[in-house]
Amino acid sequence: PFSALDNVAFPLQLMGGNSRDARREAMEQLEKLGLADRSKNRPRELSGGQKQRVAIARALVTNPRILLCDEPTASLDHASLEKIMSELRNLSREGKAVVVVTHDPRLEQYADRIVRVEDGRIVDEQYNQER
Repeated sequence: PFSALDNVAFPLQLMGGNSRDARREAMEQLEKLGLADRSKNRPRELSGGQKQRVAIARALVTNPRILLCDEPTASLDHASLEKIMSELRNLSREGKAVVVVTHDPRLEQYADRIVRVEDGRIVDEQYNQER
């Protein structure tokens, strides 16, 4: 089994990146998400929320132009939620497209635009003026 660091570095290595550089960039992502102290841990040694943050770090490490997030904060405590949403907000400010699908109303404060869907239909759309 891979460590958290190996897990996050893996996409960079698949893209042909140097192993040392991939591990350095992976560690930077883990640090941003508060997981530097868990970098050597295996999946079975991580909580559900920590595993979720490792998955988010793995998605972010390749610097995607579009990020699709399905319930990215479902297993997270409030402090971890803040870290994740702050990082996603930063990506949005850098010009990345960030789409978050969630049932969690706490995330509305982070959104530029909110689209409500019920039974497969858009029932409401608003722009968040508080941001």
